[in-house]
Amino acid sequence: MKKLVIFIAILILNISGAIASDNLLNTIILEGTDNSYNVVLRSDKVANVRRIITSNDKLTLDIKGLSSSNNLSTIYRNTSEANSVIVENAGNNEVKIHIQAKDIVNANIIFDTPASSPIVVSDKVSNDTIAWSVLAFVVLYFIFAKSKNIKDNPQEEIADAIKQNMRNREIAMYKSYKKELLTIPSIDYKIKNPRIKEAIRRADTIRHLQRAVNK
Repeated sequence: MKKLVIFIAILILNISGAIASDNLLNTIILEGTDNSYNVVLRSDKVANVRRIITSNDKLTLDIKGLSSSNNLSTIYRNTSEANSVIVENAGNNEVKIHIQAKDIVNANIIFDTPASSPIVVSDKVSNDTIAWSVLAFVVLYFIFAKSKNIKDNPQEEIADAIKQNMRNREIAMYKSYKKELLTIPSIDYKIKNPRIKEAIRRADTIRHLQRAVNK
């Protein structure tokens, strides 16, 4: 079962990696705002972003599931205090964007994709990451829910089977005993239960004693 879980997890990661390999970064827009900046990333899809802060004026965006396009362009808007934007294609569908600008650490990271309106992402997760995480959780949940009753120790299974068998036998004996108690014995009735025999013998002795006293 553990091997199956590991296989499914690897399969999900491989599928997500294959999908992300087609995600290209085409344009970076550094736009100044009243308090900070907007870093707009125009790509095919939303990707996973992690912030690496060196100082208040230096920020590195480590983006997984993304590759830089050959004709990548950088656009500056209202950025008189911005020094530079450097894009590093780290390989394995990973891009690092190094930005130097005053108070850049508080910048908003925005993905502008053809499939949806601009999306502001956090520094650790993106919509695609959340979707794949939910999918992986659902798959693993059903696997564990299906296998939670399977015991790894065979001795525990044998012990449970013995206990169940003993309970079934006790119930059967109780039903048989109750049936014999409710049955009136006839002259030729052969009683097998010794407790019933003793009860009838005592009752028969009392009746004989009562007849002797009455005479």
